[in-house]
Amino acid sequence: MQIYCTSFAFRNREYPIGNGKALQFIYSSKRVTTKGGLTARTATSNVFQSEQFKHTMKDIQSQCCSPDEVIFGPDFQQSLYCHLLCGLIFSDEVQTISSTFAHSIVHAFGTFEHVWEELCADIREGVLSSRITVPSIRAAVSKLLRPNPSLADSIHNVCVRLSNWYGVIPELWPNAKYVYGIMTGSMEPYLKKLRHYAGSLPLMSADYGSSEGWIGANVNPSLPPELATFAVLPNIGYFEFIPLEKSEVQDLEKSASTIHYIEAEPIGLTEVEVGKEYEIVMTNFAGLYRYRLGDIVRVAGFHPLQRFSSCAGEASC
Repeated sequence: MQIYCTSFAFRNREYPIGNGKALQFIYSSKRVTTKGGLTARTATSNVFQSEQFKHTMKDIQSQCCSPDEVIFGPDFQQSLYCHLLCGLIFSDEVQTISSTFAHSIVHAFGTFEHVWEELCADIREGVLSSRITVPSIRAAVSKLLRPNPSLADSIHNVCVRLSNWYGVIPELWPNAKYVYGIMTGSMEPYLKKLRHYAGSLPLMSADYGSSEGWIGANVNPSLPPELATFAVLPNIGYFEFIPLEKSEVQDLEKSASTIHYIEAEPIGLTEVEVGKEYEIVMTNFAGLYRYRLGDIVRVAGFHPLQRFSSCAGEASC
């Protein structure tokens, strides 16, 4: 919650939003029980289940359009359909489009291309599609749905005149200020398609983190995702950095040059040097001690909150 509020402060300085809603493609995974009897699920699911999450989203003016039953629904496809429907119902109030990862937004609008006529029919008649069979989802969304032929006509007119769905997001959500989600690392391949859907809307990379804990906030949201830098929040955990030096080693079997890193002893946050690369080591409040994240960062500059750019690795996503 701390990093959500910190990064929102930087975003809101560049792209201020009012007291509206957010179209958030977020989902809660099912709980599983390990052989040892422990309950396990994704980190984001625990976040979304938290009452503090709801309070924080309200504080940063990012309340989700969709009811909890959609977010925590047991069927992904039904939840996705209802996220789109709720976003359209509140289209004039939506100020941000977001998801944890960029690929989720791309997938959502890829789905929209195939179901938009059905969504229009739901809004026109005020009756939820028969494809929604989970009772809790159906009951919650039906409470929001009222016959609205004029909105259905408006959505239909936009969809039929768009060229290959370019700019569909600002066309359907005219008050949206930006599209937000993790867009670095392994999410970069989705940027081309995401820009196609976003049209003129800015893409803004979300914070830098891993399953083991958050690391840094995007302190310059006006930069495109490919150039994003992140400031480490030093009170989220204890961070160390393994200095890495590249060493060219000839791979005789493949007859190609392969990059290997020579590691030095870990150093503290205040000892890193601009332009050099490091692997992050994290000690967090959950009890992980000096955990190597396997992620490589390059120091981009100094900031009251130490700043890095991501180079590689899944954690940066």
